[in-house]
Amino acid sequence: MQNIPPESLIRTWVWMMSENNDPELMNKGRKNLINAFGSLQNAIKYIEEQVEVGEKN
Repeated sequence: MQNIPPESLIRTWVWMMSENNDPELMNKGRKNLINAFGSLQNAIKYIEEQVEVGEKN
């Protein structure tokens, strides 16, 4: 995971997956996260780590 997308792009993909009612956009957001991180589990782990870092600052 050396080329991490910008936070704003990650937030957009998460929004596409969770807050959107369009199945096509939901799938696109999920696919983008998987392509960027290798799996949804890796994406979730990265996001959780960033939240922890943000809470410490």
